[in-house]
Amino acid sequence: MNISKSIPITKIKPIGCFFMVLFMCAFTASSSTSHAKQTAVVTENFEDSLRKKAGEFLDGLNAEQQGECLQAMDAKARWYKQYTGGVREGIQIKKLNVEQKKAMESLFKMVLSDYGWKMAETVAKQDGEQGLDKYYVACFGDPRKAGSPFALRLCEHHLTIVNLEIAGGKMTEFGPILLGANPPVLWQKDEEILMKAWTQQTEKNGHKELLGKNSGISSQLMPADQGMLFSALTAETQVTLKEAWEHRLKIFTPTIKARINALHQTRGGWEKSRVAFYKNAADKRSKDGGKWDFKCGLPGMVWDFESSRGHIHLSLCVHPLDVEKK
Repeated sequence: MNISKSIPITKIKPIGCFFMVLFMCAFTASSSTSHAKQTAVVTENFEDSLRKKAGEFLDGLNAEQQGECLQAMDAKARWYKQYTGGVREGIQIKKLNVEQKKAMESLFKMVLSDYGWKMAETVAKQDGEQGLDKYYVACFGDPRKAGSPFALRLCEHHLTIVNLEIAGGKMTEFGPILLGANPPVLWQKDEEILMKAWTQQTEKNGHKELLGKNSGISSQLMPADQGMLFSALTAETQVTLKEAWEHRLKIFTPTIKARINALHQTRGGWEKSRVAFYKNAADKRSKDGGKWDFKCGLPGMVWDFESSRGHIHLSLCVHPLDVEKK
């Protein structure tokens, strides 16, 4: 039985993406004397800023392009998850002109850090010099309709990096953010930190409970009967895994990182997290023949690393706990 309620997985070509965001409206109030008027200055929050930026991107497309980019909010394709390459819903980036690409990049950099954007371009170029031009941008729902929900997605082979839903003023769903590499020469630091955690935990304590026999398929939730509680790990292993988590979040802007961390805490935080390695000892990098997987899970939430199939998949995703509506 999974840590969360069961979540439908379409095929198991691991997987594509969606994500919901929590927003807060900030304001300042100033007053002069006890009889003076109090004025409030409302600043544009992240939700409003993203909606505005998405609208500007869409307005820069012609009618035919908008027809490709805009998808129904409830389209099944929005929740289809896939690492492998191929056609996706949305408009292919190569169909955009220079100004349209600039607007798209400006939009997605509200979510991705400079490091995150650079890694996206690096992953894309593993498939050829066309890079991100073969990838697809989709908008589910129309952000230009005030108050209506909408979701954004950028994805194709080994990369689903921006998939977020704006609705109801709170973040309840995130990802999965899917990353990968073939050949498995990228994500070296992610790999090495997890290998360090494996060594720290198993050198004196062995790998009983920590190592599962089967593969840990990336983006699938972690069953509640697998692995060990994070709190049962050695103190140095806990520190190292927190370092791995922080490095994973490095692809996002500080605003998004803060929301992900808040969501992680509401799901139980480190105290309720479970940790497992799978298949083989995490004692060598994938490029050197290492074939092992890793998961750290909470109810409806997982972040992971998979290399048991000879190349690399990583994911970070949070499912809503009321998934029956889907």
